[in-house]
Order: sequence, then C-alpha cells, then structure tokens
Amino acid sequence: KQWYQRRVREQKRFEDYTVEREVDIRKRVLKDYNKVESDFETLREYNDYLEEVEDIVFNLTNNIDIEETKTRIDIYRKENFKSIQKNRVAQNKQEAYLKEKRLAEAKEAEERRAHEKECEMAEEMEREERRKKLLDQIANSDRPADEILLLHQEEQRTLASKSLLNNGFAVNMIMKGAKPSSTKIYTYKYEDPVGDNFGPKSDEVRLERFAEAVTCLSKVALSSGFEKMYAVQRPIDDAYSGLFLFK
Repeated sequence: KQWYQRRVREQKRFEDYTVEREVDIRKRVLKDYNKVESDFETLREYNDYLEEVEDIVFNLTNNIDIEETKTRIDIYRKENFKSIQKNRVAQNKQEAYLKEKRLAEAKEAEERRAHEKECEMAEEMEREERRKKLLDQIANSDRPADEILLLHQEEQRTLASKSLLNNGFAVNMIMKGAKPSSTKIYTYKYEDPVGDNFGPKSDEVRLERFAEAVTCLSKVALSSGFEKMYAVQRPIDDAYSGLFLFK
C-alpha cells in the first residue's frame, strides 16, 4: 500500500512538472508567435498558424526534434521581426489598459462597500433611536398602543422609501466618479390617494394579522423596502373595490 501511494505521489509530481514546463515553453514561444486573427487574410491561414504554434510547443515539451524546432523558430523570428515587435507593443498597451481597468474597478468596488457600510451603520442607529422613541411613546402617551404602532409603521415606510432613493442616488454618483453631495435633494413623499373606491375600507389591524402568514419574502425584497403588508393589502383592496356599485 505504501509503495502504491509513493508511486501515485511521484506520478502527480511528474504531471505537475510537465504542466509547468509546458506553460513556461508556451509563454516563451508566444513572445515571438504573437500574431492575431486580423493579421491573416483568411480563417484557414490563421488556423494553420495556430496549429504550427501547437506543434512547436509539443516538440519542445516532449523533446522531439529540438534542434530542428529551434531552427524553425529562428527563421520565423528573422522573417517576421517587424510584425513581432509591432504586436509586442500592442500587447503591452492592452495589458496596461486591462491592469488600469482592474485597479479602477477594485477602487470603485471598495468605495461602494465603504459607502454601503456607512449607510448600514447610520440606518442601524436610526432604527435604534426609533425603537426607543416608540417605547417612550407607548409608555408615556395616552393614545392606544395600536394607534401608536400604526403611526410608527407608516413613518418607517416613509423613511424606507427616502433611504432607498438617497442610497441609490449616492451609489450612482460614486460609480460615475463623483463624491456624494451633502446638499439636501428632493425626495418623493407618499400621499394617500384621494378618491372613493366604492367599497369597504381595509382594516389595518386585520391586514397585520393576514401579513403574519406571509413567510416567503426574500431578503432582497425586504432590504429594498418591501413589507409583508403589501402582499395582502393590494389583493384585499382590489377585492373590496366596487362592491357598493352592486347594491
């Protein structure tokens, strides 16, 4: 058993060495054989060129016709010196551009994460303040607890809409390279629609009981400001609308 395991390890080391050697040889060969498809008139010529590259890599990796293959490379290098240098310059520019792009994307992602973390911390502090305020109101107010809870929920919905708009605006500005402005911007304020639905009004307390049965909302939906109440209020309002027309 130990003999077999030793053979397996030796085989794996040999395979790893072969792969590393092929990668190194391919890298050196492609420094000279650096033409692209646009350098050829037909796709067939380009495929023949790629096949020639693979033959050279295979020969050098497996020690087949080494001297002949090296001579073949030298002849190609002399005959295509200008195009080799031209393509090297183009490749260096492309690599520099991709490196700069990766750095810019990494910086943008870091700024976005920092901004999101700031927003989360600020929202957590606001939630804690609202919770304390709610408890104080329930403890010290003469109004019914149900009424205070309903007002608190309406305030939370308004703040969630405002926070979503402001956060989206700030993230968009960061992605465009601008700093979030401290200037107060106009935000949408929800107002109850004015009009008669020609039917009974939905009961907030009853809707809350119905909403407790809603358990399939995703974290994405909840984080975007969606509430369980929305899942039951719309169908009930739709069902009530127009009932008085059939009296």
